[in-house]
Parts: sequence; C-alpha cells; structure tokens
Amino acid sequence: MRRPIFWFLWPAAEAGPVDDAAVQSRWLRVCGRGPWRWTFLIACTAGAVTVISAAAAATLSRPGLLTAMLTVLIAVPVIALLARAWVAGTYVCDRGVKVSDVITTTIIPWSEVMDVEVSSRSRLLGTPVRLTGRQVRVRWSGATTPTHVETASPDLWLRPQAFDAARDRLLTWHRETI
Repeated sequence: MRRPIFWFLWPAAEAGPVDDAAVQSRWLRVCGRGPWRWTFLIACTAGAVTVISAAAAATLSRPGLLTAMLTVLIAVPVIALLARAWVAGTYVCDRGVKVSDVITTTIIPWSEVMDVEVSSRSRLLGTPVRLTGRQVRVRWSGATTPTHVETASPDLWLRPQAFDAARDRLLTWHRETI
C-alpha cells in the first residue's frame, strides 16, 4: 500500500460500500495547480524564505526592538499571502462551490446557484488585465462570481483540454446536486 509523504497528517479512510446516502463533505479542487502557478509559487516561496531568513539573521545578530518589529511586520503578511496563494482555487463538494482568492473566499451553497455559465472574457494569469478567452462564472442570487476555471488562469493557461475538463467537472457538480 502506497502512502503520501506525510501520511500521518491524513485521516484514515473509512472502508465500506458507498450507498445513495453517501455525502462528499471534503472540498475537492476543480482543477489542479498548473505549471505556471507552480513556477510562480515555488519562486515566491523560495524568495520569501531567503529574504525572511536574512532579515531574521540580521535581527538576531544585532538585536533591537525596531529591527525585530520591522522583521515581524514584513514576515507575517508575506507568509500569510503566500499561504493563501497556495490555497487559491475553485473547490466543490455536496454543500456547494467555494471560490478562494488570495484575499477573499466565497462559499455558495448549491441551493442558491442558479446557473454555471461560460463567459467570453477572462483575466490574464489572475491579474486585472482583461483579454479574450473563456471563463466559467457561477450565477447565484443576483450576483455573479468568477471562478478560477478560465483559459488564461495560471492553472489552465495554454492547456485547452484541461480547461474543458475543469469546466465539465464544475458543470457536472452543478447538474448532479440540483
């Protein structure tokens, strides 16, 4: 039996048959992290570790309240933003759809979702720059929430088959849970 690298952090799966009353309670990522997101996150994490380590070494070599406060004021937000960047994505489960950005998270119950639609405008690699492309949006209770399933996202950029698979997965979850 193969186990993940930190297998003791995962709860043991309960063996047994699955019936009609089975519920998916864990959030499942609609599309995995793409090569562009991996590259960006690894580079930013390595850079942050290097800078924070140098700042901590400088603080410890010449202790002072001002340098310690400055190090903490820089390190804490950088670590928090990097942690959120690693988690950013669109997730689904039987309860609803969750769109997690670096700053915000929107959880929409399936009972409030009116439609899952594909629009013709998308953002370039998560930036505010708009370009022609396809993006899946969730329309609910008078609002529209863009998801990370878009042709120009760092997860799906230059991978049209992966976009189609992620779009179909989100549409299937919507169709199966209404």
